[in-house]
Amino acid sequence: MKISDLGERNIVERLVKRLRRDPSVIADLHDDAAIFDPQGKRLVLSTDMGVLSTHFTNPDPEKMGRKIVASHVSDVICKGALPKYFFHCFTAPPDTDISFLEKLYDGMDGELKKYDAFLLGGDTNKGTEFVYSGALLGFLDGPPLLRNAAQPGDAIYLTGEIGNAALGYLSRKKHFVVPQKFLDAQDAPELDWALCKRILSEGKMHAGIDVSDGLAFELHELARLSKKRIVIDWDRLPLNPDLERLCKEHDLNAEDVALNHGEDYQIVFSGEKGASGIPIGEVTDGSGVFLKCDNQVRPLENKGYEHFKSN
Repeated sequence: MKISDLGERNIVERLVKRLRRDPSVIADLHDDAAIFDPQGKRLVLSTDMGVLSTHFTNPDPEKMGRKIVASHVSDVICKGALPKYFFHCFTAPPDTDISFLEKLYDGMDGELKKYDAFLLGGDTNKGTEFVYSGALLGFLDGPPLLRNAAQPGDAIYLTGEIGNAALGYLSRKKHFVVPQKFLDAQDAPELDWALCKRILSEGKMHAGIDVSDGLAFELHELARLSKKRIVIDWDRLPLNPDLERLCKEHDLNAEDVALNHGEDYQIVFSGEKGASGIPIGEVTDGSGVFLKCDNQVRPLENKGYEHFKSN
C-alpha cells in the first residue's frame, strides 16, 4: 500500500503502534511535544540528517533504521552520556510503500532497545526522495567528555574495529566480493554497548569523539582542539584479521581504508592509562597527529570524509 493512500495521520498511527513506549514519559507520540522529567540530570543533544542516495549503499529499510540510530548514539556516548530519547523526521515520495516505513521504524526501535532508549516523536512530509533528520537526547551523570580536554599522559582508546564499514562501501563501489561482516558494518554498524557502559562508569576518560568521518580526521580534531600531540601505533589498531589481506587482493591501501573513511561509528576516548577500551596510542605535549608504523613515527595526514567535498 502506498503512503499516499493512507495520509499522514494514518501513517503516523501505524508507525506509533510499532514502537515501544516508556511509561515514565509524561507525554510522547500522541501530543504536540514530548514531556519528560530529566530528574535533575544534564542533557546532551545530538542532531543528524541524511539522504537515501548519499548515506545508504543498501536500501534495506530495517538496516537503514539501525544505522540512523547508530549515527546518533555514537555522538551522545562519546560525550559521556547515556542515550535516552529519540526524535525522527522524514520526507518520502507519495508512492513509497508503507512497508518501507514500517520496517524502517522497526529497525530504529530495535536499535534503540539495546540502549533502553525510546522514540518519542517527529514529523513527516512529502518530497522527491527519502530524507531524514533526527535528534537524540542523552543524560549526563559525570563531566562531559569534550574534544578539547585530552591531557598529556592520556592513552588513546577505541571501542571496536575500524575500516570494516569502508571496505564494505568500497566493495560495492568497485564491485568486488567481501565477507558479509564488512557489508554489515557498512549497513548496520555495531557499537559495543557493554564496553561503552563500562568505560563511562569508570569515570577515567577526559575527551571523546566518534569515528563518523574517519579515524585520522577525528584524531586531528582532538589534537587541534586540545592543543596536544597524539601518536597512535598501527600494530595496536583493532583491525579485522581479513582487512589487510582483502585490501591487498583488491589493490587498496589498507592504511587509507582503516584511517581515512568514516561510518565505523566506534568511539575514540582520551583518558587515564589502564582504563577499559582498546589502547592505540598516547597524548603528549606538542601538536599534530603521528602514526608509528614499521618502527618509524611519521605525521598522519588529516584526511577523512567531508560532505560537499568528498561527494
